[in-house]
Amino acid sequence: MNGPSIQKLFVIAWLSGVVLVGISCKGYTSRQITNPGPAIARLRAGGELKAEVDRLAQPLIASHEIHDMAVGVLTPDGAVHYFGYSATQPPAPDTIFEIGSITKAFVASLLVVLVEEGQLRYDDTVRSILPPDVKVNDEVGRLTLYELATHTAGLPRQPNTLTQMRYFMDFEFAGRNPYGYITKPYLYNFLRTCRVEAKADRHYVYSSIGYGLLAHLMELKTGRSLPELMEEKICGPLKMRDTGFALTDEQRKRMAVGRVGASPKFLPRNRPMRDWEMGEIMRASGGMHSTVHDLMLFAQSNLGLTGRSLDAQLAVTQRPVIKTPDEDITCGWMINHFPAWGTDRKSVV
Repeated sequence: MNGPSIQKLFVIAWLSGVVLVGISCKGYTSRQITNPGPAIARLRAGGELKAEVDRLAQPLIASHEIHDMAVGVLTPDGAVHYFGYSATQPPAPDTIFEIGSITKAFVASLLVVLVEEGQLRYDDTVRSILPPDVKVNDEVGRLTLYELATHTAGLPRQPNTLTQMRYFMDFEFAGRNPYGYITKPYLYNFLRTCRVEAKADRHYVYSSIGYGLLAHLMELKTGRSLPELMEEKICGPLKMRDTGFALTDEQRKRMAVGRVGASPKFLPRNRPMRDWEMGEIMRASGGMHSTVHDLMLFAQSNLGLTGRSLDAQLAVTQRPVIKTPDEDITCGWMINHFPAWGTDRKSVV
């Protein structure tokens, strides 16, 4: 995950179970409820939903594992419930967070919409979109938008270079952005020197720089910036008024304070941290802001519950590309299976 370690709990009641995923942008915390039976029994007997969320959320605050939590619960009847937890002041539904790698789910959704509109094709290649003077080897040039979106292009998580190592160490000791050096000129040089395996030999590799490249190609092909496209195609239609890459002065007043999580390793946990400026390229991998209220709107649309045309388009992002015994990989999501209680947990890649 990218960005300061705001701890946010994003909760969906999926069918009759509840799954809690604590999202920390510099330290990932999750609580998977693989046996929801006792909680379901209590709720069916008249128990309160808040008591069940409290049961899972409050220990994370008490143990100082998480400093702040904004909780959204979407129940099977379509109702949305919000809860806040904190060691100091609980966040409200409109408290704004950096959402880290959840940004990638929005970028994947944007790709789907642009393909549906005919502005892009999944099989558009790196070579067909990049300017002619940008040199890449043939294998990199043949990578498609779809391969980049599904992490099957064979690109690494980030460049494996001495520069990346230096920035990573700076992150671990001082908490600064480990991707601060990845500019457009750097990306183009990386593509010139990068090598990927032949398509038959590739497998799923989660790639943050791959999503930076994906969004850059989308911008080049459409002639429009990622923030503009995201507002017009995703956030505007879903009325996600507090979701985007840039904040107004009023929104900054509602911004939660970032804090150290499980990393950086050499800073005290829960110490306040400054926001990261992800830059033109890497903002696609983790540069968006949002609220738990807005994220629940996004969840509802992904579940086909808003009644808007975007629901059907986002359903494409739920189709598995790679299947494993434990999870399916889709365009922007991972679907984890819990067959013992007959449902899936969808989590953001």
